[in-house]
Amino acid sequence: MNDLVPARNPLRLDLREVIYVLSGVFDFVGVTDVLHGKRVAHMAMAVGRALGLDQDRLDDLFEAALIHDAGVSTTREHDKLISQYAFLEVDWHCVRGQDLFLRFAPMAHLAPIIAYHHTAWSRLRNSDNGLSRDTRLATNIIHLVDRVDSLLARQPGIDPALMRPCVLEILEHSGQDFAPEVLEAFREVSAREAFWFGLDADALAVELAPHARHGHTRTLSSSELTELATLFASIVDAKSPFTAEHSAGVGHLSAHLAARAELDADVCEQIEIAALLHDIGKLRIPDAILDKPGPLDARERATMNRHAYYTYLILTQITGFDEIAVWAAYHHESPNGGGYPFRESGAGLPLEARIVAVADVFQALAQVRPYRDAMKPDRIMGILGSLARENRLDGDLVALIDEDLDTCWRVAVHPG
Repeated sequence: MNDLVPARNPLRLDLREVIYVLSGVFDFVGVTDVLHGKRVAHMAMAVGRALGLDQDRLDDLFEAALIHDAGVSTTREHDKLISQYAFLEVDWHCVRGQDLFLRFAPMAHLAPIIAYHHTAWSRLRNSDNGLSRDTRLATNIIHLVDRVDSLLARQPGIDPALMRPCVLEILEHSGQDFAPEVLEAFREVSAREAFWFGLDADALAVELAPHARHGHTRTLSSSELTELATLFASIVDAKSPFTAEHSAGVGHLSAHLAARAELDADVCEQIEIAALLHDIGKLRIPDAILDKPGPLDARERATMNRHAYYTYLILTQITGFDEIAVWAAYHHESPNGGGYPFRESGAGLPLEARIVAVADVFQALAQVRPYRDAMKPDRIMGILGSLARENRLDGDLVALIDEDLDTCWRVAVHPG
């Protein structure tokens, strides 16, 4: 179909930048309560400096604080963490977060800090978990400031600077949850008004800017890029029981379809990455809309239609992801210009984005959704054919699927 697309050079990514962007993804889960990871990072860095941590330890603390809630994908769980903070299943998201980052070697060193960020100091100090003192201290710092932010979130109308006495009283009556030196360092830094003022949304970005980039820039292999994209996709697919493995299925089918279209191998790999990331904006969508067992009303549809735009906002923040961001975010655009959210059409709709769009529709129809059962290949093909005739999907790509329907079905439904 198209054998003239040139190979891409390997991507060099600033992993600190990637982590900073990831923190924004996790912030989306809160829907209305956002910037939690960044507030925790701001407070953790202040405490870490007061404790005299060296730059390497501060770097690890900053990055782990940003992504400490990687294991939280649903609005329900986020709200429960804010409203209750400590409950029976609280460690589950810590374990999930640890598992996610253990799968991606360049960030695996952060996994132990994430794993224990809800563990009381009395347990952390005495347990035989193999953690270094630096790691125990870092995770306990995050434990404390995470608790502080949950306390602030419960009083949204009160200036955080006015809550210091109440916050300190609660922390000091929390038994042995916190290391004495961590609590003392928090007491010291929280006496400064600037500490609390830095939590303001407009101040936070400025406060964190010096640390947000210029981390460890490195060239990622194709397998590492896929691992990174799979990490993102795992978080998205955990958002709803009806979308488990959707991103993985779209990724594998997109790569297969790109190969059938005779695109260069490097391009096929980057199309798979875009497909794995295409629904990352859905983390901004409330669970109730994603899981609704019937048609969406006009307001709900308007909310749902934002997810592709949020995918674009997220991915364009990663230097080097410019094309991948477009291919991912255009997955609801149509050749006839009737798609959303950018209303691209014709030449403005790249082949790579068209591939992701076709794969997305195919895989979604092959999955159970709250309002219907999974469809069989022949019925899916009938729907794809109709959409192609209306110029809502690329007809040439739909024809490629028709020629290879059984394999496409297997790739989309069984991505593992």
